[in-house]
Formats: sequence, structure tokens, C-alpha cells
Amino acid sequence: MTRRVSCRGIRTHRSYTVEEVARLHKVTPHTVRRWVKDGLPVLKDQRPFLILGGDLADFLSASKTPKQRCAPDECYCVKCRMPRRAAEGMAEFVPVSDLTGNLRALCPVCHTLMHKTVSAKALPALHGLLSLTVAPRPPNIRDGS
Repeated sequence: MTRRVSCRGIRTHRSYTVEEVARLHKVTPHTVRRWVKDGLPVLKDQRPFLILGGDLADFLSASKTPKQRCAPDECYCVKCRMPRRAAEGMAEFVPVSDLTGNLRALCPVCHTLMHKTVSAKALPALHGLLSLTVAPRPPNIRDGS
């Protein structure tokens, strides 16, 4: 699973070793070496190799991919890795609490089940966009007998 790496905490006028960068960003040294292979500039004049803080910040900010926002009638398909509209325009709303619930729909491309947390206040707007079925609220585990 890939995670976003923040540029916070990087001192632009400081040099880092591969191990220091790995500790700073909570990744393995192998990941930092892969970044070097992918174009992160490194000073190879001496050992250990040094990475300039400014170069590291530039590399990480350039390699960030923007978050993909979903439209109200879209869910994020994990398999396709992009927002998709519900197949056949049909979705199911399963209440989780009085205020929120899960919107479930099938991806029209890969037919994987997609989920999205939706406010109960958004249901009237979703009814206009989707053929929406509201499922009964499942019993809470604390409500068991």
C-alpha cells in the first residue's frame, strides 16, 4: 500500500543520508534508494551518499499526485483507482447512524463493489441523481441480546 509522504520536517539547507531520510519519513532505506533511482538527486562524491534537503523537498512535492475528488453521484473504485459512477445508475444506502451511512454501488468497468460514506442530509440530492435504495439499518453489536 502506498502512502503520501509529507515535505514537512525537511530542512532545505541540510544534507541527509539515505537512512536519515528513511527515518524522517518512516519508510525503508530501500524506498529512499528507489527514489534515487527514480531521479532524486544525490551527492555521490563521498560515502555515505548525501541528499540535499532542498532536492528532497522538490522531488517529493513534484511526485505528489493530487487527490481525486468524487462527484456526489460517484464512488471511488479501489480496483480501477479512480472515481466512477454507479453501474446502471443504481446504488444502495445503508444507514450507519442517524447522521451518516454507506453508499454502495457496483463499478461499471470492473464490477467491484464500491463504498462511500454519505451524510443522511445528502439523500434527497442523491435520489435525483441515482436510482437509490435505502436498506434497513443493521443492528448494532451493542444492541444484541
